Amino acid sequence: MRVFVSYSHQQGPWVWDRLVPVLKAGGAEVLIDKERFQIGKAMVGQMDALQAQADRHLLIFSPDYLASAYCQHEMKQAVALDPSFSQGFIAPVMREACSLPQPFFKYKPLYADLQDDSKAEVWDKLLLLCDATGLGARATDWLAARDEIRKYLERNQSVNLVVIGDGVNWRGLLEHLAADYLPDLAQVDFQNPSTTSRAGLLAEIRTAIGSKTPIPSMPNDLAAFVKLFNTRSSPIRLCLSHFDLVSHRSYYDVNLFSTLRYLCMGTGQLVLLVQSRIPFEALIQQDHVLSGIDIKMVELHGR
Repeated sequence: MRVFVSYSHQQGPWVWDRLVPVLKAGGAEVLIDKERFQIGKAMVGQMDALQAQADRHLLIFSPDYLASAYCQHEMKQAVALDPSFSQGFIAPVMREACSLPQPFFKYKPLYADLQDDSKAEVWDKLLLLCDATGLGARATDWLAARDEIRKYLERNQSVNLVVIGDGVNWRGLLEHLAADYLPDLAQVDFQNPSTTSRAGLLAEIRTAIGSKTPIPSMPNDLAAFVKLFNTRSSPIRLCLSHFDLVSHRSYYDVNLFSTLRYLCMGTGQLVLLVQSRIPFEALIQQDHVLSGIDIKMVELHGR
């Protein structure tokens, strides 16, 4: 479903940081000026053209919204499509306390009160209206996990995202982190058959971090691999998804794990984001060489 977001830019940080990521991860196509408007084209013309494509219109109410001529224009356009508020085309969202504008007096449509956006049930109703129910988790839990992971990675602390339950859109969370906050986040999926061998895993990591330097065959591969990190001025953040498969990788040996530990704990040049269904500490035996890695755990529960 295509969702147009009408908002004052004073509420922009909340819209961009919390509303839009949840809508996208839930499966909605978000129509918003920040991503769609083009330099050199008339503002009102672009507003009208973009809004005309929408199936739903989210109006983010605040005193700033009511004071904005552009926001008023978008609101009138939306109300004209459903003046009796009978079709569900319009989703009023109260972000900051204000009186509902005049077009809403007669029919008094219900609105989503997200002045306090920790109310999971309000998010549920809003996402249902926008056909954005693909999170597989409560929006509040999804956002909380996102915030924790982002906090740790920005501090260059390794973190284990433990996904509990089926249908959780953790991939959307990782894509959002990489696209909006951590563009340097390299990603390697253990489900990729290329990662089943030691050589294959090193090659996939090399590609993910943007290096073209060839890695020689064993036993010189690990020393060359470490040199890829020595050339960087800041730590490399690496996401390893489906890490549960590590226990089935017979080609991985103590030397490989020791190298990863050295990069994480010895030089600090590697920061890991490990996605798994089972906690990292349970996947790694107590005497395993990786057991000493300082890694924080963030749980994301499904419904």
